[in-house]
Amino acid sequence: MAQTNNSIKTFIIEDDPSSMILLKEFLKDFSHVNVIGEANTIKEAEELVKKNTEAELVFLDIDLHGVNALDIVKYLKPKTKILFITAHPEFAVKAFEYNTIDYIIKPISFDRLKTALSRISGLEPEVKSEKDPLSGRFSINNMVLMNINGELKFIKIKDINYIEAKGNYTTISMSDGTSFNTYGLIKVWEDKLPQDDFFRIHRSTIVNLNNIARIEKGTYDTGIMHLVGVDQPFEISRNYFSQMKGKFKLTGNNNEG
Repeated sequence: MAQTNNSIKTFIIEDDPSSMILLKEFLKDFSHVNVIGEANTIKEAEELVKKNTEAELVFLDIDLHGVNALDIVKYLKPKTKILFITAHPEFAVKAFEYNTIDYIIKPISFDRLKTALSRISGLEPEVKSEKDPLSGRFSINNMVLMNINGELKFIKIKDINYIEAKGNYTTISMSDGTSFNTYGLIKVWEDKLPQDDFFRIHRSTIVNLNNIARIEKGTYDTGIMHLVGVDQPFEISRNYFSQMKGKFKLTGNNNEG
């Protein structure tokens, strides 16, 4: 594989020899990808990523001989991009937290690999967008990889009921009644969640619009929102209530009286 001055240092962590060979063969068409390390067991993978911190891109099989490989992620540098590869379609996702760029279901096809790598600037000349796809919004059917109580787990975007700001942290409350805290400002969630399904009703609260039971008019042009499965109602601040009425075209004739 020809290397360039702008080559991306890459690891391949894959337990299936045929998939490893196929992936390396496909990557010959991407001159910027420089494979500097390989592993096919969880032990080899841990040793690889701990010893060599230069990797900028990692192809990671999520199941290494029956062992969940998600723990490998915690050893990577924050800026290292990750491309998951797996034989399990039930885990398929298109967007993640952190620097995950895509998720490929085996068997690997060249076109699917090409699409995934197009998300990295410089790897695909046909890419015309100047905006990093990672900064785009999730769809309601996406899943996201979260660090929950020290473990990496997948959650479905559509299963998020509401999000509340707690300083530099946010509390994510799910439709099944469970909740967890994660580091990050609520503005990050506001910029990533699908606009047609989630709405910020207060400087500290985002709700899933699909779970609204009813909205009542409060005092001083505020609103009171009730969510399915939540006993405590939420205040819609005057500013956000005005935005909500504008966004969803509520007027004086639409149940405001």
